Amino acid sequence: MNFTNIWNQPKTSAAGLLIAVASIAGVLSQQGVTLGKAGTGTVVSLASALATALLGLLAKDPEAASEQVSGAASQRAGAANTSAKLGAWMLIALTLSATLPTTGCTASTSELQSDATALASALNNLAAVIQPSDATAANNLKTAAAALTAAAQSGTTGPAWEQVLNTATSGAEVVLAAIPVTAPYAALLAIAIAAAEAIIANTVSGGTQVKAEATGNNTNLLWYKRTGRGLLRHRFGRGPAGDFKASWNAEAAATGFAGAAVK
Repeated sequence: MNFTNIWNQPKTSAAGLLIAVASIAGVLSQQGVTLGKAGTGTVVSLASALATALLGLLAKDPEAASEQVSGAASQRAGAANTSAKLGAWMLIALTLSATLPTTGCTASTSELQSDATALASALNNLAAVIQPSDATAANNLKTAAAALTAAAQSGTTGPAWEQVLNTATSGAEVVLAAIPVTAPYAALLAIAIAAAEAIIANTVSGGTQVKAEATGNNTNLLWYKRTGRGLLRHRFGRGPAGDFKASWNAEAAATGFAGAAVK
């Protein structure tokens, strides 16, 4: 193996690296590996898109054009050949990136189940902690958790299951929003609603009317949403359920509700 080719032919080496990234991204995507979220898509799809874009820049490198004008006939032919190869690699990368999931509802069924289960567990744990001091709020939390658990374990699949989970999560938001934002554990509820919003965004809505188990409060809900977005901390390579657990546990410890932590 001649490693000197790596720096003697930098454009070719860079193109090879980028095509490898696009290829590996395609394989990871087919295996369901996302490496976390990037906006509404995944880190894997973002890496593939960036690799494809950089290949496009290499394929249109003005250096090749200048070489064609100023170089000898053999140099012009070599530059044109390199440009053609880069163009071919770019086409391959575009083909590979087309196999990756697009943005939108990219969460898998297992991921959504994990998200809903983690959220339900957190709400049940908090309910147990506050039961002695605030039985009404504790019962509301249990109601929300029960709806999420039932939806996650409904046994159905596909869009029909997503509609069930979407409705249950929306209903849970109504229940949580009935709890005043002055509650000492309001920050935890904000994180819970931020997690609920992520589930809703990644599921299909059936457009059905949500039956409220408690009277909702739009003002509270708006505050919870705004606050939750700032408290829900994301980390590269960690899934939504992991982000939620880490954020919830950190806030629970900071506010004196460590007993509500989720494993």
